[in-house]
Amino acid sequence: MKLRIKGTAIRLRRDRKGLDELVTTDQTQEALRLGPGRSVAFSCSVEIGNAHRGQPRANYGSGRLVLFIDGSDAREWRGSDRVGFDHEQVAENAMMRIILERDFACFDRPSGDESDDAYAFQNPSDAC
Repeated sequence: MKLRIKGTAIRLRRDRKGLDELVTTDQTQEALRLGPGRSVAFSCSVEIGNAHRGQPRANYGSGRLVLFIDGSDAREWRGSDRVGFDHEQVAENAMMRIILERDFACFDRPSGDESDDAYAFQNPSDAC
Protein backbone atom coordinates (compact mmCIF):
# COMPACT_ATOMS: atom_id res chain seq x y z
CA MET A 1 0.00 0.00 0.00
CA LYS A 2 1.28 3.42 -0.91
CA LEU A 3 -0.24 6.51 0.69
CA ARG A 4 0.33 10.10 -0.36
CA ILE A 5 -1.22 13.11 1.31
CA LYS A 6 -0.90 16.42 -0.50
CA GLY A 7 -2.96 19.46 0.34
CA THR A 8 -6.57 18.31 0.51
CA ALA A 9 -5.97 15.07 -1.41
CA ILE A 10 -5.39 11.52 -0.24
CA ARG A 11 -3.97 9.11 -2.84
CA LEU A 12 -3.80 5.45 -1.99
CA ARG A 13 -2.41 2.76 -4.29
CA ARG A 14 -2.96 -0.99 -4.01
CA ASP A 15 -1.16 -3.77 -5.87
CA ARG A 16 -2.70 -7.02 -7.16
CA LYS A 17 -2.25 -8.79 -3.84
CA GLY A 18 -3.95 -5.98 -1.92
CA LEU A 19 -6.82 -5.77 -4.39
CA ASP A 20 -7.35 -9.54 -4.20
CA GLU A 21 -7.32 -9.33 -0.39
CA LEU A 22 -9.90 -6.51 -0.48
CA VAL A 23 -12.30 -8.51 -2.64
CA THR A 24 -11.92 -11.82 -0.76
CA THR A 25 -11.89 -10.49 2.84
CA ASP A 26 -13.68 -7.11 2.46
CA GLN A 27 -10.60 -5.21 3.67
CA THR A 28 -6.89 -4.67 3.17
CA GLN A 29 -4.83 -2.92 5.81
CA GLU A 30 -1.32 -1.88 6.79
CA ALA A 31 -0.08 -0.37 10.03
CA LEU A 32 2.94 1.59 11.11
CA ARG A 33 4.05 1.24 14.73
CA LEU A 34 5.22 4.60 16.06
CA GLY A 35 6.25 3.44 19.52
CA PRO A 36 5.78 0.67 22.04
CA GLY A 37 2.38 -0.96 22.29
CA ARG A 38 -0.52 -1.25 19.87
CA SER A 39 -2.00 2.11 20.81
CA VAL A 40 0.93 4.02 19.31
CA ALA A 41 0.32 3.23 15.66
CA PHE A 42 -1.10 4.64 12.45
CA SER A 43 -3.12 2.29 10.26
CA CYS A 44 -4.61 2.70 6.85
CA SER A 45 -7.15 0.40 5.28
CA VAL A 46 -9.45 0.07 2.31
CA GLU A 47 -12.72 -1.61 3.20
CA ILE A 48 -15.83 -2.65 1.36
CA GLY A 49 -18.55 -0.69 3.08
CA ASN A 50 -20.75 2.35 3.17
CA ALA A 51 -19.87 4.19 -0.06
CA HIS A 52 -21.87 5.07 -3.16
CA ARG A 53 -20.93 3.53 -6.50
CA GLY A 54 -17.91 5.31 -7.98
CA GLN A 55 -17.50 7.46 -4.86
CA PRO A 56 -15.04 6.08 -2.31
CA ARG A 57 -15.16 7.93 0.99
CA ALA A 58 -12.70 8.44 3.82
CA ASN A 59 -12.99 8.38 7.59
CA TYR A 60 -10.37 8.98 10.26
CA GLY A 61 -10.28 8.41 13.99
CA SER A 62 -7.98 7.05 16.70
CA GLY A 63 -4.96 6.81 14.40
CA ARG A 64 -6.88 4.91 11.73
CA LEU A 65 -7.55 6.12 8.18
CA VAL A 66 -10.22 4.08 6.39
CA LEU A 67 -11.20 4.42 2.75
CA PHE A 68 -14.55 2.80 2.02
CA ILE A 69 -15.49 1.49 -1.41
CA ASP A 70 -18.70 -0.03 -2.74
CA GLY A 71 -18.46 -3.85 -3.03
CA SER A 72 -19.54 -3.92 -6.69
CA ASP A 73 -16.92 -1.28 -7.49
CA ALA A 74 -14.19 -3.34 -5.80
CA ARG A 75 -15.09 -6.54 -7.68
CA GLU A 76 -15.36 -4.76 -11.03
CA TRP A 77 -12.09 -2.92 -10.37
CA ARG A 78 -10.24 -6.19 -9.78
CA GLY A 79 -11.66 -7.81 -12.93
CA SER A 80 -11.14 -4.91 -15.32
CA ASP A 81 -8.47 -2.55 -16.62
CA ARG A 82 -9.86 0.35 -14.59
CA VAL A 83 -7.01 2.34 -13.01
CA GLY A 84 -9.06 3.54 -10.05
CA PHE A 85 -11.40 6.10 -8.57
CA ASP A 86 -11.23 9.85 -8.05
CA HIS A 87 -13.91 11.46 -5.88
CA GLU A 88 -14.34 14.71 -3.98
CA GLN A 89 -15.82 14.19 -0.53
CA VAL A 90 -17.43 17.19 1.13
CA ALA A 91 -18.04 17.18 4.88
CA GLU A 92 -18.57 20.05 7.30
CA ASN A 93 -17.81 22.67 4.62
CA ALA A 94 -14.45 21.07 3.77
CA MET A 95 -13.54 19.24 0.57
CA MET A 96 -11.16 16.30 0.39
CA ARG A 97 -10.16 14.57 -2.84
CA ILE A 98 -9.93 10.78 -2.55
CA ILE A 99 -7.91 8.97 -5.18
CA LEU A 100 -7.84 5.19 -4.97
CA GLU A 101 -5.85 3.51 -7.73
CA ARG A 102 -3.82 0.53 -8.87
CA ASP A 103 -0.11 0.43 -8.07
CA PHE A 104 1.84 0.06 -11.29
CA ALA A 105 5.39 -1.24 -11.63
CA CYS A 106 8.03 1.50 -11.68
CA PHE A 107 10.28 2.05 -14.68
CA ASP A 108 13.17 3.52 -12.73
CA ARG A 109 13.24 1.43 -9.57
CA PRO A 110 16.71 1.48 -7.95
CA SER A 111 18.66 -1.74 -8.14
CA GLY A 112 17.92 -3.95 -5.16
CA ASP A 113 14.32 -2.71 -4.69
CA GLU A 114 12.76 -4.95 -7.35
CA SER A 115 10.70 -6.84 -4.74
CA ASP A 116 8.58 -3.68 -4.28
CA ASP A 117 7.04 -4.44 -7.68
CA ALA A 118 6.45 -8.17 -7.07
CA TYR A 119 2.65 -7.75 -7.06
CA ALA A 120 2.41 -4.45 -8.96
CA PHE A 121 0.21 -4.19 -12.01
CA GLN A 122 2.04 -4.02 -15.33
CA ASN A 123 2.61 -0.40 -16.21
CA PRO A 124 0.35 0.46 -19.19
CA SER A 125 3.23 2.43 -20.73
CA ASP A 126 5.25 -0.79 -20.78
CA ALA A 127 2.91 -2.74 -23.11
CA CYS A 128 4.76 -5.22 -25.29
